Amino acid sequence: MLYLDRGGTIQHANEPARRALEYGINDTLEPCFFSHVHGRNLHRVMRDLAHMVSHRTQRARWLLRLRTGNGRWRWYRAIAQNQLDRVEARVRVQLRPL
Repeated sequence: MLYLDRGGTIQHANEPARRALEYGINDTLEPCFFSHVHGRNLHRVMRDLAHMVSHRTQRARWLLRLRTGNGRWRWYRAIAQNQLDRVEARVRVQLRPL
């Protein structure tokens, strides 16, 4: 799981998400989620997250490429869930590598 704030900043990445993205436990993860998203997937991801913030869309699903800690592009299935109305005020992104 990745947890994003309203602006797309990664607030937390749990250990399985870090492994899936090929980051070690002590590696620094670039906090801007959009910087990890491939250019061909970026518009849709940004649009869907903007709709979560402004229109309260509850869920989005993506098949997208993300840059890993090793600098390569890898395909993932992702489900983003809007939790912005909760105390934590976040978007939860569940990643599954393909």
